[in-house]
Amino acid sequence: MDANGKNQQLFFISLPAIAFFLNYFWESLHGLLFQGHPEFHAIMYVPMMIEMAVYDSFSIMGLYLFVALFARKLLWPVTLRNCAIFTAAALTAAWGTEYAALHVRHEWAYLPGMPMLLGVGLLPLLQLALTGIASIVVSRQVSCRDHNRNGES
Repeated sequence: MDANGKNQQLFFISLPAIAFFLNYFWESLHGLLFQGHPEFHAIMYVPMMIEMAVYDSFSIMGLYLFVALFARKLLWPVTLRNCAIFTAAALTAAWGTEYAALHVRHEWAYLPGMPMLLGVGLLPLLQLALTGIASIVVSRQVSCRDHNRNGES
């Protein structure tokens, strides 16, 4: 396998893993701003946070591939344009998911401490965009590290 193939393989292994851990951390912290969550015992709270982080990780992978269609490149460059497309798609997806869960399906509610924007919680709204871009940047660094260390381009 050539260096580009190895970079792609490492990138697509590291992206969901890094996205999972960043989102698990984010979910665990902002979950305390949802009604009922602070009272949950760890045996119930931890599996729920793991499940949410897995969903978020898959969402980030899907959003990444969505941007790849626009960039016409599977390992798209982390440029302002591509990051703007990713961020816009992530904010749209997050808003739609949160709004439907809150106001249509009534799946959860926030505690008064949750900052709100456009009828949804600010932290859930920003989550996929911020953890997604961070995951992509770190995964690109991880996947290109050995390639760059060998002096290849």
